[in-house]
Amino acid sequence: MTDRRALLAALAAAAAATLLPRRVHASGTGVRPPGALPPGQFEEACIGCFRCAEVCPPKAIRFPSALSLDAVHPFIAARQTACVLCMKCTLVCPTDALAPVAAQPAAIASSVRMGVPLLKRDACLPWSGRGLCRLCYYVCPYAGTAVELVGPRLAPLFHPEACVGCGLCEEACPDEANAIRIRSPAEVAEARG
Repeated sequence: MTDRRALLAALAAAAAATLLPRRVHASGTGVRPPGALPPGQFEEACIGCFRCAEVCPPKAIRFPSALSLDAVHPFIAARQTACVLCMKCTLVCPTDALAPVAAQPAAIASSVRMGVPLLKRDACLPWSGRGLCRLCYYVCPYAGTAVELVGPRLAPLFHPEACVGCGLCEEACPDEANAIRIRSPAEVAEARG
């Protein structure tokens, strides 16, 4: 009887491990919606009301799965759906975990820093010499300042200090390249550690 219980317990644990999603942004360093307070303050202020996700036109704002062990805080998975910088989420947050930001390019450029673009040059089509691609430049709302095209192949060169971290470049990057990742400033600082 004990062996049977142990076997059933092991099977249940294996099933749970495969069914439960991996912890997404457990450390609070994931890419947060625009206007998010600094890490720690954001998690303390956010009540997980889902209002930001409800008003997001492209449905870029997500919450961890109901089966996740993470706290219920919003994040953006730019590879699936990027932020379009409409700032609607910042206007409906009842706790100001997302501070209001005017939906004007200058206001967004000066106050929003959701993430930092990281480019793997060996995967990027123009940088690696495997083809031409300018999608990240074409979709960037701050093309010319956040990203420019350089060299004879017109490869992208990112300027993190001018990037708002919306993730449109990551979303547009072709699957065969998968060269761009938007990471939160905290994740970048942690990696440089």
